[in-house]
Amino acid sequence: MGHVVWVGLSAGLLVGCVASAWAGGVEAYCPELKWVLLAPPGGSAVQVIDVRRGVTPLATLRSRPRGPVLAVHVQAASRRVWVLAADGLDAHDGFSGRLLGRWPAPPGVRLDRLAVDDGGRLTVWSGAQPYVAPVGAALLVPTGAQVSWR
Repeated sequence: MGHVVWVGLSAGLLVGCVASAWAGGVEAYCPELKWVLLAPPGGSAVQVIDVRRGVTPLATLRSRPRGPVLAVHVQAASRRVWVLAADGLDAHDGFSGRLLGRWPAPPGVRLDRLAVDDGGRLTVWSGAQPYVAPVGAALLVPTGAQVSWR
């Protein structure tokens, strides 16, 4: 199971892990991996720290075009970390920090939250409109949209 942290303007909402928001920053704990993930208020980088045997920094997850971090999701089995900002969704290798994929928001769309269903599928939201990140797509697409690979 993954872990998601949503950060709102006034409070953080947590599903599946120990997390909190502090003045707009994101903090999450993944118990399966014993990882702490931290993004400072207004920051676009996420620190991944292994706390299994002391405090061991693993990686800093960066993406040059990414805005401030809104949420993170860890897929424990693959060690993949998903990072949501208002301008897009990024996938990183949690050990190396390497950017594995980037799905910008469609023009004019401002993302505000990330959700994960029981099957582990991610959905990002802009208000009431859900979006998904298909492999090979150049940007996020509305859920249920027909995607053509021509």
